[in-house]
Amino acid sequence: MESLAWTAKNLVATLILPPASLLILIALGLWFSRRRWGRWLAGTSLVVLTLLSIPAVGILLGTPFERAYPPLDLAAMKQRPKENLMVVILGGGRDLGGVEYPEGERLNNASLRRARYGARVARELGLPIAVSGGAPSGGKYSEAALMQTFIEAELRMRVAVVEASSRDTRQNALHLLPRLQKLSVRSVVLVTDVTHMPRAARTFRAVGFDVTPAPLDYHADAPRGVWQYLPAADGLEKSYRVIRELLGELWYRLMRLVN
Repeated sequence: MESLAWTAKNLVATLILPPASLLILIALGLWFSRRRWGRWLAGTSLVVLTLLSIPAVGILLGTPFERAYPPLDLAAMKQRPKENLMVVILGGGRDLGGVEYPEGERLNNASLRRARYGARVARELGLPIAVSGGAPSGGKYSEAALMQTFIEAELRMRVAVVEASSRDTRQNALHLLPRLQKLSVRSVVLVTDVTHMPRAARTFRAVGFDVTPAPLDYHADAPRGVWQYLPAADGLEKSYRVIRELLGELWYRLMRLVN
């Protein structure tokens, strides 16, 4: 039942988010192209889809997140007490077609970036690591299990806590809470993408964690080339992530009102 609910929620989100929503509007506009509003709908939707596919637009949409959550100051963190503190790395998805690996599954780019950066933070600060993420889309291995394998086998660092049952950010926090309480850990260095950090940090604080954000995946201050002003799949991905987080934040607020 829980898996069905996760599938239904993500199906609705996929249809609401670009590019699916805009492609539906373009098709609807073309269907009614004999009417002025149909041509206007198709044309406007095509323009919006094109704009969202430009990397510079995706970077611009993500800039407020990056300004609100600057990178972790490792030098300052080294001066803080380390007792009852742990690095928590949130999974960002898996690829089920990883037949080049014995597991037949692999971390996607987001999870790989988070695991690598989280391990680096833990090494620099001398802190233990917790990884969190289930297998909501099926498959044999959870995000947490694949992150553990990557961190331990390739980065040669030990993972202390593996939370492998969560299906979303709220469950990341709720399922980790009792596990870390048993270790007397209530303060965490939270590792996730900078666009995901506002929702993730707020969620972890809501269940009782003291959170130090350790965001990653910045783009706003990178040098710009002409290709960043041309439509590309990378641009649409950047815009998609920002809009998805805004939709996720709206969903969390609505659920709090309902509950």
